Amino acid sequence: MILVDIDYLSLVELKNLARQEGLKDIDSMSKSDLLDSLHELIDEANEGSASLSDDGISLHGGQRYVNALSDVPGHNDIKKMPGVSALPALYKETSIHLMLRDPQWAYVYWSVAPRTMNKLLELDTSFLAHFFLRVTCTPDNGVKSLIFEIDVDKNDTNWYINLPQLGCSYQVALCCKNDKGMMIALAQSMSVSVELPYWYGHLDELDRNPVLFNSLFSSIVTRSGKYKDSVVIEPLLKKLSQGDKE
Repeated sequence: MILVDIDYLSLVELKNLARQEGLKDIDSMSKSDLLDSLHELIDEANEGSASLSDDGISLHGGQRYVNALSDVPGHNDIKKMPGVSALPALYKETSIHLMLRDPQWAYVYWSVAPRTMNKLLELDTSFLAHFFLRVTCTPDNGVKSLIFEIDVDKNDTNWYINLPQLGCSYQVALCCKNDKGMMIALAQSMSVSVELPYWYGHLDELDRNPVLFNSLFSSIVTRSGKYKDSVVIEPLLKKLSQGDKE
């Protein structure tokens, strides 16, 4: 499904959309006439529907959102829209990108160019059987970096990575190795940082305010009083248990 505010479409785009919807005499219609005709189609399509769509978008009350025109049988090919083109199946450059999803997870996606694959085949075909992600976790306090590897398939293009620590910078390299253990780094991502919780450096505030302390930790304690693992709170609990008030 696509979501379009048709009032902001150009005349060319409106004509293209109108053709897909089967409107007649499009070339002789002005932009305002096209808008009126398309709005009528939207209202007809939404007749009898609920006031909210599955996405929580109002379908009535003068809303000018199109949430069904691309779903009409026979009109699913949005590639015909002006300026719309399909993404290439493969890219010319081999690259990898790391995105922070939340304090515990990151999303990484990559593309291996055909020429890179060809070079690996020329060197040793066994390289293609051992693709992996090499994750480097570097603490902000200068402590030695933690490195771990995740095996992936040569046909994979994305992965979710669990982040074991806060207060660190993470970087991911797409690598491969042959049967002899020779490793090649194909691409390396930019680094992303995961900050420590604010309260980690403000323990004195928690110590002076019991209400604040209880509100912070109530969400990670079950009814039976058991502590639920939380990567956000864990370093704070550890610091508190050690009596560190710096």
